[in-house]
Amino acid sequence: MLDIIRSRNYTGSEMDQQRPTQSDVARAAGVHRATVSLTFKNHPSIPDATKQRVRECAVRLGYSPDPMLSALAAYRSRLRPKAFQGALAWLTNDAGAVSWRQVAAYRDYYEGAAARARTHGFSLDVFNLPTAAPSPERLAAVFRARNIHGILLPPQMAPDVEIAFPWQDFSAVTFGSSLINPRLHAVASAQFRSTVLTMRQLKLLGYQRIGLFFASGHDEKTDHNYLAGYLVERFATPQTDTIPPLFTQGVDPPRFRQWYAKYRPQAIVTGYREILVLLDALKIRVPRDLGVASPLLERDMLGKKRQLSGIYEDSVHIGEVAMDLLAAMIQRGERGVPRLPQRLLVEGIWTPGTTLRPVAESVRDRRPCRKPVPHSHV
Repeated sequence: MLDIIRSRNYTGSEMDQQRPTQSDVARAAGVHRATVSLTFKNHPSIPDATKQRVRECAVRLGYSPDPMLSALAAYRSRLRPKAFQGALAWLTNDAGAVSWRQVAAYRDYYEGAAARARTHGFSLDVFNLPTAAPSPERLAAVFRARNIHGILLPPQMAPDVEIAFPWQDFSAVTFGSSLINPRLHAVASAQFRSTVLTMRQLKLLGYQRIGLFFASGHDEKTDHNYLAGYLVERFATPQTDTIPPLFTQGVDPPRFRQWYAKYRPQAIVTGYREILVLLDALKIRVPRDLGVASPLLERDMLGKKRQLSGIYEDSVHIGEVAMDLLAAMIQRGERGVPRLPQRLLVEGIWTPGTTLRPVAESVRDRRPCRKPVPHSHV
């Protein structure tokens, strides 16, 4: 590269003249160079009118950030220990008897997010919207007084929840699909894909008659992604006799017993953690009589002697991903409800478990399933 520069008789000053700098933009806009730098970081301390003027001057001069210098600055920033920058809010909405702390996945979300927050120089403080302040406006004032610019919201305890809050002053990220208003950037497990891949694993083992047994509220809170994944794979290999999905408010042994006796599935896909206790009580042998798989295994469900087969959702990692997204939004100065919300989906890992077995060849569907997946990772 240096030989090319010398052969063309470029000097350092000539090269500098060819590429406008932030100082050039600052002189043209009548501001300090630091203002230009903060403008291109979309920092909230710079007025919108000033940002507009700086950007117009940059376009007129043909200025664009040097990608190599930006990469070097990012590298140096990663090497430096993160100084404490302040607190972020973990904003819950527990108004009833059930708390987010009672849900294993939500606890793991918080653990992952809090640990990752510390690497960004933040602490993650817990606030409960119904009890933290007399009103959302008052709580927002508390956040501003404490210099809290970022908010993480765990999944809501019910589907289709709306939360009134002065979002315009904060960067905010939520989990899952249960918060429908405002529509914030969200991070979630890849629930649809997890169910599809669970079904494909069952087909690879030879299961034909596969039923879905799920909590109606859970599927509704997740935008029906579990039902959608099940239906897509079920109809990919049409059967003359189909099994209608069973949705219940709780485990509901009488309804399950009736459904199982009527349709006799070879395997079920379920989100119920207590499924093995139910099947033991009904004297249904797993996996001899019935194969069982779950597309939403949690950390505390692993490593047991009788472990459900299925997809492990690494909820701690999902919390880390959400915090990385929030930290990036704060750095870019992104505040308020986004015009186009983004959904970031995190895939899980197939875990063989002990609740599935290869089905006898005589009853196996010999038609190949679509896109077989390896047993180690999906």
